[in-house]
Amino acid sequence: MDTKNYTFNIPKLVQKYIDDRCEENEHEAAKSWLCENINKPEFDKEFRRILDETVPSCDKESMERSKRTLDTFIAYESENRKTQRRTRWIFGSFATAAIAAAIAAFAIIFHSPETVQWHEIYAKRGETERVVLPDGTSLWINSDSKVIFPSRFDSDTRTIYIDGEVYADVTPDKHKPFIVSASDVRVRVHGTKFSIKAFAEMENVEVALISGSVTMEDCKHENGVSRTLIPGDLVRYNKTYGTIEAYRINTATYGAWQNNHNIRFINQSLKDITQDLERRFNVNILIEDETLSKTQYYASFINNESLDKILCALNSNGTMSISKKHDTIVISPNK
Repeated sequence: MDTKNYTFNIPKLVQKYIDDRCEENEHEAAKSWLCENINKPEFDKEFRRILDETVPSCDKESMERSKRTLDTFIAYESENRKTQRRTRWIFGSFATAAIAAAIAAFAIIFHSPETVQWHEIYAKRGETERVVLPDGTSLWINSDSKVIFPSRFDSDTRTIYIDGEVYADVTPDKHKPFIVSASDVRVRVHGTKFSIKAFAEMENVEVALISGSVTMEDCKHENGVSRTLIPGDLVRYNKTYGTIEAYRINTATYGAWQNNHNIRFINQSLKDITQDLERRFNVNILIEDETLSKTQYYASFINNESLDKILCALNSNGTMSISKKHDTIVISPNK
């Protein structure tokens, strides 16, 4: 059956099917389309287009519902086809990247001569990890961050999924763009060095370009913004409002956290800063005042400073009282 025989919007319909939100007539149409075409190599590009146009749900309930739907469909298909193909489904604590990876694997698993395995690399709090992708691209994964990537790049793009902060040194390939999908944005790359910070629980996504060229695209909002960066650009995208702030950085030092633990805050709220510090130093920090939480800072630490020294520097004007209660650092107004 060809897609042109359907009156439904197939990409949206497939996502509704995976999220178990289809009406009765939609459910049957989606299932029939998937059953008839999932095993056909000629539909590779169509499945990839569905993935590219899909914005997965981010809440835990939707994630679990999607996993059950996919597992049921794959089990059914495997039994009917008498196949022994196996894959590793990755559903971690972050829904967007996990479901996107599942959809990508779903699109290729039944017709790949050799099953593509999806891998998850997680850097614990207080640690960093380095991984080399199948194309030779190097990734440095910052604390409390995750990356999902395939064992090989079979499609016409090299797509990975992240939740957290990653520095990438991308291997050039003009015929196969490198794409990072993360927290409502997509970054398209052709060979470059850049840093992306995209935690699911944070309001903003940051992309900083060290060399080369990248384009950051808002894939959440209708007619969302798109921005092409030049070296030295840092853009901060607000996921709620779909707006962008732009700054200039020193490319010689900004992207150096993966080597010498430099840390910089460019017009960031104390709330966002303490979240970064929690990950970096594996601690819990509580801000007891809303005004303090929203205070913006510019700060740079280039000598691998301790947490105490960083907090002391942020409190150079003496507006905060910093104490420790049990295992939590408490920040409150200085009376």
